[in-house]
Amino acid sequence: MPTSDEDLLVAAVRGDRSALTALLERYSPAVRQKLAGAIPAQWQSVLSLDDVMQEAYIDAILDIRQLKADNGEAFLAWLTTLANRTLLDTLRMLGAEKRGGDRRRIHPSTGGDSTTTLYQSLVEASSTASRGAARKEALEALEQALGQLPEIYRQVVRLYDLEGLTAKEVGELVERSPGAVFMLRARAHRRLREILGSGSRYF
Repeated sequence: MPTSDEDLLVAAVRGDRSALTALLERYSPAVRQKLAGAIPAQWQSVLSLDDVMQEAYIDAILDIRQLKADNGEAFLAWLTTLANRTLLDTLRMLGAEKRGGDRRRIHPSTGGDSTTTLYQSLVEASSTASRGAARKEALEALEQALGQLPEIYRQVVRLYDLEGLTAKEVGELVERSPGAVFMLRARAHRRLREILGSGSRYF
């Protein structure tokens, strides 16, 4: 296996998982140092830097083929961006949960209403303008989008958003901390928005 940053990057972008692992091991300490102290005290009991880095590694695996970098400094900047984006998304979601409490939760209900609510929250669509056929297409689009997510993302969305379990309950089922559950949910929602795009064609 190549050992220079440049050669490892070329191999990693081509799909060599061992090369990417070597780069992650090489540059993770620097990313951790950059993010030291970034988690506010109020969230340190539910969210750790280990959580952030674990999910940043998953992002790196998913996105490495799109990376445009030819040196270690560029890779470090990219990995730091992934980790920081993940952290900020999670902090926003935690803040929203604290402000809204149960009012913001999508509770399980009959007739697919929880799925509709999730779709609308992702695409910021208006339910007042919806039609039955369009609603059905939207829900089918959401199911297809969920199918494109990594399994752990899909599990968290279904358990938390659609079935109404708490973060603690979801964490016990997927073997993650409650903080990591919010992080996975934030990242899953971001990817669902990217896949779904505008909801205007449905609502």
